[in-house]
Formats: sequence, structure tokens, C-alpha cells
Amino acid sequence: MDAAEARFTDLYAAHYRQVLGYLLRRTSSTSTAQDLAEDVFLVAWRKLDAVPRGLEAQYWLYGVARKTLASHTRKTLNRRRIARRFPGGSHQHDLLPEDVVVRNEQAQALVDALGRLRERDRELIGLAYWEELPHEAIAELLGVTRGTVDVRLHRAIKRLAKELDRLSHVQIEGLLRGAPKESEC
Repeated sequence: MDAAEARFTDLYAAHYRQVLGYLLRRTSSTSTAQDLAEDVFLVAWRKLDAVPRGLEAQYWLYGVARKTLASHTRKTLNRRRIARRFPGGSHQHDLLPEDVVVRNEQAQALVDALGRLRERDRELIGLAYWEELPHEAIAELLGVTRGTVDVRLHRAIKRLAKELDRLSHVQIEGLLRGAPKESEC
């Protein structure tokens, strides 16, 4: 095994699970996430000299994963548009992350609230809390300053809190409407 193969093997072993986890949280199927992870590491192999060393490699891989996922989503949406134009076309659809059902009720409420946020807010919250990236890394990944990340993330969290609060009020009102009246008890 030459030096490039050894470096790639180490890179893959060190970061595959994180990249796959990133993609699993953003896609509707394990097989799609695995395929996209393979694409990410194919890019890493092709651009091995450009891949930074150490922890920076993980951030670089997240950037590639983000672009790979965006490309996949764009292609999926285009296929859907084309399928709608041609009634006899394929009706198989790759679900978007917002379509994924979450088993835990609290997690479902969070997913519902996140789904009501703008894509930019969801991405920031995901990078900061699910991927646990430092704000400097998020800034580099998104091509903005750390201060911009701090402000946008703060605002995104406030918007998420409002959505969670609003959803909980809607759920409570729905329960109250369905509850039997005292005279019925």
C-alpha cells in the first residue's frame, strides 16, 4: 500500500461514521445516505492532496457532504418535476428529510418546528448541535464570518423556540377540543 492509499484508508476509518451520520440525519433512507457517503469519499480520494489533515479533514468532508447532498436534492426535485409532467412516468420518490417520521414524540415536535424554519436556519442548527461543529468551522464551511454565524444561530434558535412554543399551544388546544365536557363524564 502506497502513502496515498494509507492516508485515504486512515481518513475513511477516522471520519466515515461522522459523514454517514451527517447524511443519515438529512436523508430519508439508509441506502441513500450510504451512497452519498461513498460519493463524498470518492471526492476525497480524487482530491486527496487538497484534504486537510487532522480535525480540519472532518470539516472539509462535511463541506463535500453538504454539496453532495444539495446536488442529490436538486436532482431528486428535478425528477419529481419531470414525473409530474408525464403521467406515465415513474412515481418513485426519494423523500426529503422533512418527510421522515420520527418515533419519539418530543423529537417529532422538534422536527416539526425545524421544518417550519428556513433552510438556512435548519442548516445552522444542524451543524452546531447535531454535528457539534465549532462556530469557526461553521463560518468557514458557509463562507461567512464567525460573528455572522453567532448572530444567525442565535436568531435561528429564537425562531425555533417560538415554533416549538406555537406547536405546543396548537397540540394542547387540539387535546382540549377532543376532551369530553364535564357534563359527559
